Amino acid sequence: MKKSVSVAVLACVCLAASLALLQAQGPPEPADAAAQPDRTFIIHFCTRDIGEFAKVAGLAEILKPHGHVEFNVSTLAEKSAYDVPKGGSPWHEYASYAPAPYKYFPPKRLAPFIPAEHVAKNRQMLEAKMAILRRRGFGASFSAYVPNFWPEAFYEAYPHLRGARSDHPRRSRKEAFSPCVDRPEVLSMIAESMEQLVEAVPELVTYSFKTNDAGPGICWSYWLYSGPNGPTECKDRGMGHRVRGMLDAMNRGAERAGGKLDISMSGLFSDEERADIRANLPENVTFGWSRRRASVGTGVNSFYPVKGIINPVAMLGRVARLSQPQVKKVFVTFRVSYDRGGELPETGAKVFEMIDDALRDPIDRTERLKRLRKLCAKWGGPEHADRLYDALVDLDEAFKYRRETFGGFRSLYTVVSTRHINRPLVAMPDKLLPEEEAYFLPHVFNKYVNEGRMDYIDIHGRRMILTPTGPERRDPRIGEVNRYRGRLHRVCDTLESLRGAPEEEFFRKMALSLRMHASMMRSVNNFHAMQIVRDRNREKLTGKPRIPSKLPTREGDPDLLMMNAYMRDELDNTQELIDLLKAGGMDRITHAKTNADEDTFLLGPDLIEQLKKKRAIMRRHWLDAEDYMTTPFK
Repeated sequence: MKKSVSVAVLACVCLAASLALLQAQGPPEPADAAAQPDRTFIIHFCTRDIGEFAKVAGLAEILKPHGHVEFNVSTLAEKSAYDVPKGGSPWHEYASYAPAPYKYFPPKRLAPFIPAEHVAKNRQMLEAKMAILRRRGFGASFSAYVPNFWPEAFYEAYPHLRGARSDHPRRSRKEAFSPCVDRPEVLSMIAESMEQLVEAVPELVTYSFKTNDAGPGICWSYWLYSGPNGPTECKDRGMGHRVRGMLDAMNRGAERAGGKLDISMSGLFSDEERADIRANLPENVTFGWSRRRASVGTGVNSFYPVKGIINPVAMLGRVARLSQPQVKKVFVTFRVSYDRGGELPETGAKVFEMIDDALRDPIDRTERLKRLRKLCAKWGGPEHADRLYDALVDLDEAFKYRRETFGGFRSLYTVVSTRHINRPLVAMPDKLLPEEEAYFLPHVFNKYVNEGRMDYIDIHGRRMILTPTGPERRDPRIGEVNRYRGRLHRVCDTLESLRGAPEEEFFRKMALSLRMHASMMRSVNNFHAMQIVRDRNREKLTGKPRIPSKLPTREGDPDLLMMNAYMRDELDNTQELIDLLKAGGMDRITHAKTNADEDTFLLGPDLIEQLKKKRAIMRRHWLDAEDYMTTPFK
């Protein structure tokens, strides 16, 4: 247990950081008087780099004529390492970067159980970001997960405040509990944190939170992962009144600090619970989808850990809606799930540019290709406009093809949290030595270590199996993946040929990102196929090594030949990815700053060396299956 941070000392640290930034950047700029008063842009650029945050804030100036601009300031300065139990737990990794007001301003009862250093770092980053926003006349928003689970030591001290078990039993190695929002003491603590937050950030207007997923949980909700649960005495209370009490506490805290929030709530609930919640909402709360709100983003989640990819065709379809008079809130999101990172500033700039263009000269969704031609003329110049247009249309079609044919290959969960990117692809993973597993296996998302080792397609406790079609039916590789990769490479060839174009550098670098993404999908395909072939040869691949039959066979075991083909393809693919990373790709990959910060959802900074290790381990285990399956004998 650690003492709460000294408010006086912390205030000095934050003030010093703020003053330094203000002195470096000059006096605040006045808000744009011409801005449309009833439209607000809420920009969520997830970064822990203050310089990068300042750069994006500067790029967002282009939005001022179109409405009020707010930046999300809830990104934690560091992982909440204290949330992860000793020995690790995949589910706790989900929530270890999840922001919540108490991680900045813990209420008095909770403060002794939250590391003071963590709170201090979070507040210091908050103050540094606010100094930047105040200079530019921007507002602030805060995105959170509430009521998030609290440390077990807190419940040992206050057992009557324990609420629902909120972890996922198939993904967690230790149970976790959220506070009970039916308890007046908990509601008072929620109000206390919110009051301190609004006092520190009086510019705060938009407060968004998600519940019943990735950390938080509300008592007796149907969607709690371990089943509806909570204190017996509050079991029969309606969900609408339970949630209303929590929302009133948030509003009460904000009002005590002189603020008034616009709250956006989302989460996992049954249809019956949703109806009850909607019937009891305060006037300032939006729950779920609203025609008054719109969302725009680059889709960085779809390509994680790769950054720097944008689909202008799809983007133009989304920004077309922004000019509709009923749209009052525009959420511009450059955030990866679980707050591990975000988009590149230059990619965000393209989004801002398209928003500005669409609001200065409104378009209908049916006119987006016409508008794309205009943008391509600007980005590619007269010489390259048509070729750039064709390439971007082809890119949109390729992304649609991916969604329709192998959308189940979600890179956040396959490439990263199952470590297809850097683990060795071998026919018999049980043959790997402990020292050969040490760099990747602890980060594989699986509460059962041996399942993480042996099942390449166990994705967070569920198997990922896609069925191949056509002539590849015996070979479980998904043929559409290669066709998708071919489409991307053709687009890349064009993007790399825009010599002298105004945006030559942007699209050349985007091609590098696309090639890395294509390589990662190739890896997932190889791991997927290898596991299916391993499954149907489970009996052959167990027991003691055996000498194969001495009868000549020209083909040998066809499944052995396929596994050899997957290994060779992955060996070559890994080297291609190494080359791409060395050519500037590491700057376009979301990764930890230090080796110690690598975790289930965040790759290490030594990725290139890990890929070299992957190749070396694969070569050492190249012949493992030949002691169990028949080789060709010609």
